[in-house]
Amino acid sequence: MLIPRKFAARNPATKTNAVPRTDRRPSYHLVVAGVGFIGVAIGAYVVIQSVITLSTIFDIPEYLISFFVVAIGTSLPELIVDLTAIRKKQYELAIGDALGSCIVDATLSCGIGPLFFPIYVSGGLAMITGLYTVFGSMVVISTLALREKIDKKAGTLFIFLYLVSY
Repeated sequence: MLIPRKFAARNPATKTNAVPRTDRRPSYHLVVAGVGFIGVAIGAYVVIQSVITLSTIFDIPEYLISFFVVAIGTSLPELIVDLTAIRKKQYELAIGDALGSCIVDATLSCGIGPLFFPIYVSGGLAMITGLYTVFGSMVVISTLALREKIDKKAGTLFIFLYLVSY
């Protein structure tokens, strides 16, 4: 199946439109994506049960375990997608995925759970982590807007910002 040129991803490295080719039907890709989503749902259930168990065993608030451990686990699929996109020189896909997942996490993910199951959130913990999230986001957005590129310096800064949160 050929993708029409107007829908092809622009590859800044070659200044040409890259047209991905595949001999598979769209239904195949829908099934593979569906199986992947089911796998993620099962993995999420297992992670939640493990966090609850670890929280009970070590007498640590679930919030802290999820902030430091679960957050890494939920970001790993995004990291793999981004690294794969970068390896294939699909830079816009990597940036769009990284920023889009942040927006989904901050809005949809935080909103859909309480929509069905309202929860209590500690104001103190939410304030501290929320302010740091706003600070980190402002640094990342400013860096991207001012430099208009992501290189080793920007990558090092972003990783440092992440490590400071610990």
